[in-house]
Amino acid sequence: MIRRLRDEALLLLEGEGEILEVARELTRILREHDVAGAVIGGVSVVLHGYVRTTTDVDVLVADDLTRMAEALGDHAYRFDRKRREFRRGNTPVHLVAQKDTRLALTARFVEIDEVRTVSLPDLINMKLTLGLKDPLRAIDLADVIGLIRARRLTPAFAAKLRPDIRSEFRKFARAVKRRG
Repeated sequence: MIRRLRDEALLLLEGEGEILEVARELTRILREHDVAGAVIGGVSVVLHGYVRTTTDVDVLVADDLTRMAEALGDHAYRFDRKRREFRRGNTPVHLVAQKDTRLALTARFVEIDEVRTVSLPDLINMKLTLGLKDPLRAIDLADVIGLIRARRLTPAFAAKLRPDIRSEFRKFARAVKRRG
């Protein structure tokens, strides 16, 4: 079931053009330049099985962003100062410093379809924390709900999350179960 959902999600990403290929290339760049980091955001949500659209690729960088920015420049990514983003073709790439997220990664990176991303618990930790802190980030809460549905997560999954958000996750999981 999870594999089928992931395949559908990958078809969606591939159908949107170059997003999946950019995510794969970013994984190669992270490896080649020995940068601790991973693709996050909408691409990670899709790779973990919740089918939704996305228009960019977000990269969480645990180290200093300078090394990753230089690596992107070496690989012909253009930097748009006005938008504060890199671009590969038509795909925007956003670098996110781990220190700016105020989130601690457990460094459980996983690779799904040639894309290095964060583990499902880390992704939910990020999405739920950001969504609860900022009402303008409702997409993050929608992603958590979508992942709960797609992966059939139960309130017991909360044990894998940070203690400060476990009760909120349980509320979402129970609400999803009630609504079916």
